[in-house]
Amino acid sequence: MKTAWLRKEGAEELLLFFNGWGMDRRIGDHLLAESLSDGFDADLLLCYDYRTLETEPGFMREASRYGRITVIAWSFGVWAAQHVELPLIERSIAINGTLHPVNSERGINPLVFESTLATWSEKSRNRFNRRMCGSAEALALFSSMSPDRTTADQQVELEQLQEHFLADSPPCGAEWRYDHSIIGGRDLVFPAEQQYRAWKGLPQTVIADMPHFPFFHFRNLQEVLACIR
Repeated sequence: MKTAWLRKEGAEELLLFFNGWGMDRRIGDHLLAESLSDGFDADLLLCYDYRTLETEPGFMREASRYGRITVIAWSFGVWAAQHVELPLIERSIAINGTLHPVNSERGINPLVFESTLATWSEKSRNRFNRRMCGSAEALALFSSMSPDRTTADQQVELEQLQEHFLADSPPCGAEWRYDHSIIGGRDLVFPAEQQYRAWKGLPQTVIADMPHFPFFHFRNLQEVLACIR
C-alpha cells in the first residue's frame, strides 16, 4: 500500500482516507482543498494502490502518535482498510464498498469483476469511469482529478487485488469495525442491494441519486463525517 501525507500539521486527529482501486492522490488533493476552505483541521493521510497490503516503513510509528484516528474508506478501499495493520481506530465510515468486494450477494458480481480484469484497456477504462460517475457531466468534472496512472498499472493492481481476495485472509483490523456505511442508490459498481445486505444491522446513510463516485455529492470531508455525528 502506498501513502501520501496531504496534510501534516501536528493536529490531534488523523483522518486516514482509503481511496478506491486505480486511484492516486489527486482525489484527495481535491477533497482537502474543499475541506480546508470550510475549516478542516485534522491531518490527512491518503492510502492507495493495494498491490501489496504491507504498510510503508514508518507508517505505524507516525500514525500511532495521534490521539484520535478516523477512517473514511471508499470502494475497494473499504476492504483494504480492514486488511492492513492500523493503530486503534476511533470511528470509521465505509462509502460504496463492502467487506466482500467480489461476491454475488454482498459485492461485485464475480463475472463482472473477471470481465473487467480481462478486458481492461483505455477504452474500457473510459466506459468504467462513465459508469462510476453516473453521467457525462460528472465524468467531465472527474477528469480534473482523475488518476495519473496508466491502464497497465491499474490492471496489475486489480490482478493483485484478485489474489488478495482469493487468499481470503482474515482482517488485520479485527479490533475495529465500521461504524457507518454510506450507500449510493445509483451505484453501478457496488449495487445498492448488495450493499444493503453486506451492511445489515449497521447504521446506513442512503443517498438515492448518488453513483459509485461519491465526491460530487459530498463537497468536502466534513460532509462525510457529518453522517456519523
